[in-house]
Amino acid sequence: MRLSRLVTALSLVSILPLVACVNTPPPHERALINNELCVQELAKGDLVRAEVYCDLGLEFSPQYADLWANKGLIALASGRKDEAKKHFIKALRFNQEHLQAYQSLGHIYLEEGAYGKAHDNFRRALKVNPDNLETRYNLAVTFMKMKKMEEAKKELRTLLAVNPSLSDAHHTLGVIAYSENNYDEAVDELSQAVQLTPDVPDKWHDLGTALMEVGRFPEAREAFANCAQLDPKNASCVNNLALAQRKTALTDAAFKELKDTQQAENSAPALYMLARQYREKGLLAEEESTYRKCVKLDPKFAPCHYGLFQLFSDAHKQDSAQVACKNFLKYGTSEEFPTEYQTCEKYISDATF
Repeated sequence: MRLSRLVTALSLVSILPLVACVNTPPPHERALINNELCVQELAKGDLVRAEVYCDLGLEFSPQYADLWANKGLIALASGRKDEAKKHFIKALRFNQEHLQAYQSLGHIYLEEGAYGKAHDNFRRALKVNPDNLETRYNLAVTFMKMKKMEEAKKELRTLLAVNPSLSDAHHTLGVIAYSENNYDEAVDELSQAVQLTPDVPDKWHDLGTALMEVGRFPEAREAFANCAQLDPKNASCVNNLALAQRKTALTDAAFKELKDTQQAENSAPALYMLARQYREKGLLAEEESTYRKCVKLDPKFAPCHYGLFQLFSDAHKQDSAQVACKNFLKYGTSEEFPTEYQTCEKYISDATF
């Protein structure tokens, strides 16, 4: 099984008011006012008005780094990445300690697959503010992309030393552990991730995947069920839920003992009872296989023919259901199986019209 794709950042760009920086020359008062208005329009999502205010502010202070960084955010939000990069680089030309510019450039380069440049910008951002958790997380993701897992784990553990409640950091450590076949460690980290953010389906999916590797099938079933409940269209969770359910049933100690006993007896009645147990657990493939073994062992054992009829009828396999039904009517009697006999007669009758 494959872990779901890792989200590469806590958030792409946080459009927050930029703290005024001390530049030479200091920004004009009108530039400060227009920068604040630009930030307000950015928060509202009105990119056109935001850019008007930023441009007006730059007329008063063309070297005001915050205005250039905000123009970068506007361009980035508009999908103009190349233009955004130019604005962020210009912001850094006027203020070499501009945290937002370094962060945003790092995000862009990370998305472009330019991991070396992403690494350099995130590193510079951390020099500006070593306590910035988002930057450190994204540096860890960058190390992952560069296949530098030890460096990635070091940054993630630093994050968790500062704040043990960062679900994404636990999740990413779990993903790394899984990739290194350290499945017990992966389960531990992914379990902490879902406890902290139980409403993220992909994290439940990844926990279920790791649990399957260590044979903890009932817990994996629960994890995939949570994922499927949160995201019913997640095909991987739905399919893995069925697989985990099958594994759970087949490894259940009491059921395994029953299965071994019935198979050892190797009689038609014993195989029929085993097939019905499979049916109760939703293991349809095993149920069908056992019925087939039953009728091969004793072609005249009517209940197994009826069991095949039920399977084929439920699966809308009309031709196969008719054959099984006719075999049941051939070897069974209405006195011994009154309800089943009546059901099969009706099915055959309806199929002829």
